[in-house]
Amino acid sequence: MTRLKDGHIYFGRGDGAAPRRRLRPLLLLLMFVSTALMLLSRLDHSMLGDVRWQIASWMTPVFKTAMIPVEPIREMGHAISTQVSLPDEVERLRKENQKLSSWEWRARQLEAKLADIEAIAKVVPEQKLDFITSRVIADSSGAFVHNVTIDAGSARKVKCGYPVVNADGLIGRVVDIGPNAARVLLATDLNSRIPVVVGPKAVRAIMAGDNSSRPRLIYIPDGAKISPGDDVSTSGQGGLFPVGLRLGVVAGDNIQKPRVALRANLDRLDYVSVLFYDDPSAHLTDDLMNGKGASDSTGAAPKTSERAGP
Repeated sequence: MTRLKDGHIYFGRGDGAAPRRRLRPLLLLLMFVSTALMLLSRLDHSMLGDVRWQIASWMTPVFKTAMIPVEPIREMGHAISTQVSLPDEVERLRKENQKLSSWEWRARQLEAKLADIEAIAKVVPEQKLDFITSRVIADSSGAFVHNVTIDAGSARKVKCGYPVVNADGLIGRVVDIGPNAARVLLATDLNSRIPVVVGPKAVRAIMAGDNSSRPRLIYIPDGAKISPGDDVSTSGQGGLFPVGLRLGVVAGDNIQKPRVALRANLDRLDYVSVLFYDDPSAHLTDDLMNGKGASDSTGAAPKTSERAGP
């Protein structure tokens, strides 16, 4: 053990002193660069953001190329895990199919009845959302941040704030954007806040991420009844997300501090879809701020009141 310490590159003496002196400036340089990068990452300057996303755009082809040899290994691991859990999955799907078959005829009846009611009431049809499908090329999730990078940016008309979903439901929203890449803040991130409705009574709440796998439900009205297994979906309040995007179900035994078990597996994201959703009220707000009120749209002159003389 003494001989190992004497010849060690950091703790040794004599012959090991020269390599140690040569490595010391390199270690100091690496520490300085690491500290500088951490400080720059906390700054929200537009110039730094442009530089960061310019680098990300340059590195996007590199990430795609690097994923080519990794893809067969990932598929092999997925196939093995699928084979292991296949019997349980088949049994679960069989039971689920029986339940869905019993509800199918009822759903068709309700759908026809709803169509008749909407026609009589002249209900405005829901907005159809365009979307694009992109791939997750980098996962920056860690102990203090949960986000991923996708290979779609402003060149494909992606904007900040757009919701991002996969086959299981909502996973997050776009928060930073570059020409060919965008950063998606996941629903589990500490900075994520999503207005939701819970259960059959549509209890309104906020789903708040805390960097754990199960976000919290906060700002629940007093007296509201929430039970484990209640569905959780977006409420549309605030205009950040459309109404009705699936998130998960209420989980946990502590109903006083409920959490949400997300449907989407955020640890294994591959292909995702970006919804082109703009807040409808934003255009109305812009028109009002620009002085375009109802009188401007109808062409009528605004009414003025005159004070009668004595």
